[in-house]
Amino acid sequence: MRTGLALFLVTTVAVTTVPATAHAARPSAQIPSYIDRLTSTRYDGQRDDLLTGGLGFAGLRATTPPPYADPDHPTAAELRRRALWASAGLSAGDGGGLGRLYGANIDRGRPVPGDGKVAGVEYRATADGTGFVVQIPDAFDRARPCVVAAPATGLAGVYSMTGSAGAWALHRRCAVAYTDKGMGPAFEDLHSGTVMAYDGTTGPRASIGDRAAFDAGLSEEERARFDAARPYRVASKTAHGGANPQAGWGRDVLRSVELALALLNRDRRAGAPPGGYTPATTTVIATGVSNGGGAAIAAGEEDHGGLLDAVVASEPQLNLAPLRGVRVLEGDRRIRSAGLPLLQYGALASLLQPCAALTEPTAPGYAALDTDAARHRCTALVGDDPRLITRRAAARAGAAGLPRLAQEALVRAGFQPQSAYLQVAHYDPQTPASYAMSFARASVTDSLCGYGWARTDGVGRPAPYTAAELAGAFVTSAGRAPAPGVLIAENSPGGPVADTRSRGADGRHDYNLRGERCVLRLAFPRPDAPPAERAWARRVTAGLDATRRTGDLHGTPTLVVQGRDDTRVPVNHSSRPYLGLNSRTGHGEMRYVEITHAHHSDSTQPGWDTRYVPLGHYYQQALDLMWDRLRHGAALPPSQVVHTTPRGGIPGRAPALTLADVPPMTTTPTAVNRIAVSDGTVRVPAVSAVPTPLPTVSTGSTGSTGSTGSTVKDSLRGAG
Repeated sequence: MRTGLALFLVTTVAVTTVPATAHAARPSAQIPSYIDRLTSTRYDGQRDDLLTGGLGFAGLRATTPPPYADPDHPTAAELRRRALWASAGLSAGDGGGLGRLYGANIDRGRPVPGDGKVAGVEYRATADGTGFVVQIPDAFDRARPCVVAAPATGLAGVYSMTGSAGAWALHRRCAVAYTDKGMGPAFEDLHSGTVMAYDGTTGPRASIGDRAAFDAGLSEEERARFDAARPYRVASKTAHGGANPQAGWGRDVLRSVELALALLNRDRRAGAPPGGYTPATTTVIATGVSNGGGAAIAAGEEDHGGLLDAVVASEPQLNLAPLRGVRVLEGDRRIRSAGLPLLQYGALASLLQPCAALTEPTAPGYAALDTDAARHRCTALVGDDPRLITRRAAARAGAAGLPRLAQEALVRAGFQPQSAYLQVAHYDPQTPASYAMSFARASVTDSLCGYGWARTDGVGRPAPYTAAELAGAFVTSAGRAPAPGVLIAENSPGGPVADTRSRGADGRHDYNLRGERCVLRLAFPRPDAPPAERAWARRVTAGLDATRRTGDLHGTPTLVVQGRDDTRVPVNHSSRPYLGLNSRTGHGEMRYVEITHAHHSDSTQPGWDTRYVPLGHYYQQALDLMWDRLRHGAALPPSQVVHTTPRGGIPGRAPALTLADVPPMTTTPTAVNRIAVSDGTVRVPAVSAVPTPLPTVSTGSTGSTGSTGSTVKDSLRGAG
């Protein structure tokens, strides 16, 4: 085995375990009993470090990733370094504010002195198939200890929040506890038998052994038979792991904190609190973005022992319990469809988006749209399902009006009216498909709804991966097939082909309408469905129900931010109704801030750069405000809408974002900007509310706003 230059010391930590309890007040240095593997690495803060992988801020800004000495066999250290580079996102440039107004290199609104390297110890652990990383900086504040739990965003790997919440925590001398939430980029290539180890390296399943983060659970004979019948397919931990990882999100976040406290107590030094590191002596914040935001909120709901002091979430993906009277109003408009889980609104969106995309021919992503197939989808949507396009409406609108009707159907399904520009870029049938498989605990051999994953050749047929593509998947893949793998339509006429090239029974390209309709039926079960489909639907429903959130945060201070234009996780299915559920618990300190002209991505691609502001800027501010609430007793801002100003200009050449474009949250929002909630009814100001000058938020004694009046003390990139 090839080895690189020894830049750090790696040790395997002896695991003396103790059964997990309800967060006892007494300090414990014993590792929780659920931890089955634990190693530690010491980083000197010069050649390698916790935050930048030894690259420094200058290296994080590089437009090309740090190289591998051998792309077919990158080392664990090389993979980690590239993951840290990717998590910071600084290579994207600072026109949108990242790296200049917010980012891993910004603290309290100003550039961090030095090169950003942070010395300390990093622990890697596993428990029941979930990965954990705990970072304890040498500068850890032992007199006023703090732990920030930052679960991975989306389906990404365990380091995905290092450049955002992790950097924010390390700048405050806190320990950081990461978890991949039982998801991440783990896979098995069923052609070569290649799997991924917990450290990101790959190799034959026989040689990786129990270090594998996931395998498909097939014997060698079963794998060979499957590959012969359907060559080059890939199984993923998220879709085919059989564990329904979303049901364990809250548990995993709490476990990451318990592990961090135990590790701190193992290494108690001078200056530690007399009682050791316990929930009573240590400030603990759970925070995340998208799926990670949903995991942070899940931890808040499942924290019955007082482990957490606060929750901060950005654009949280939440599967909510039945609303039972919770209402959402935007201005005078009642949102009729609110609180659907991602599986349901995602399945509806997948069916409608190719057609609706025809209404926005200048939108990013439109050039890749097969417009003939999209028009065919429009026609196929016409029928008796009131969630799609009714025959009566189609007769009135004519063929040319069908795209408008599809967009209107998306609005009826809870998407924002102004989301039309974003629909084509968010067309993603693999998300509801993979979530249905995950909830149903399906095996790769089930090929649920006729779906699989594979790398493809130039005509879209499954093809073998290269060694380098599999070896780099720890960084390049986010929870499904390793890049450049795609969703496969197994039942397409003429044989399996990439989903985007699938054809219907009539031979016309239709974006695999058959598969998407199947997922919709599993998401909205039909009593008249065939017995086998009803059985799968019951399994999907049971898995989904295990992930539902009630709104009860047990009084834990919570601050949630989300972009009004979010098309990946619409506000009407996440933060807005969750605020209503929380209001009916009768206790708590939850605040919700909605940002105009912001959506689920901070990307500055041409077209988005002129129209949208980065939500990551406000995620950073939310962390600052919660820190002031916990450390200085400052009040959280009331729930409100913040009106921003898009950069404008020419797509691809938008002027640089300024602080004037992204006004801060305020402790005294005007009446037209307040979000009101009472006994389950949430009232959000309409888009037409007139923005007014906002006074700055008091930041306590920790810093000055400076001459700009900005309250942004740290700014970190919110992942999509």
